[in-house]
Amino acid sequence: MKNKWIILLSFAAGILVCLLAPILLLAVGAINMGADVKPGLIERTLAPWAVDRSVEKHAPKEKNPYAGDPAAIATGLDHYRENCLMCHGAADVVGAELSKGINPPAPSLDKEVKDTPDGELFWVIKHGIRMTAMPAFGPTHTDEEIWHTVAFIRHLPDLTAQERDSLRSVTGAEAHHITPVTNAPPVK
Repeated sequence: MKNKWIILLSFAAGILVCLLAPILLLAVGAINMGADVKPGLIERTLAPWAVDRSVEKHAPKEKNPYAGDPAAIATGLDHYRENCLMCHGAADVVGAELSKGINPPAPSLDKEVKDTPDGELFWVIKHGIRMTAMPAFGPTHTDEEIWHTVAFIRHLPDLTAQERDSLRSVTGAEAHHITPVTNAPPVK
């Protein structure tokens, strides 16, 4: 009977140590949380997995009601240029200087989201992703505006020359921080 209690207490102590060790490491500041530090294996593995599971669970399952709508794509281009281009860039346009310091890096939306369902793109834009540089646009944009942005993101691989020029011609204080790609392939 005594051995059973020793085993049970040892098991409980093992679980407690496994739970307290990470908290202790965080509490004493042992983990460098700088954005310029490459994340460790556990963070690189678990964080994307956790984000994917969360987005899949919470995102609407509906398709974009504005998919392929030229007016929605044009409106989405304006929202993308103003809010997304600086971090995600676009074909022939590199993101702003600040995008080089984002950890994890902002994905290239014209390539990396082709298999992502519309509802998941909508949810990420609306709610953002904690502990990344992806802000929540829900407080400042209507659902319709967010769906328009999703429509434009779907259109990114097929940009016209005029749309590319529009993205390259950012105005205002940030204009000198957005860089056109000089060795870009010819425009379709």
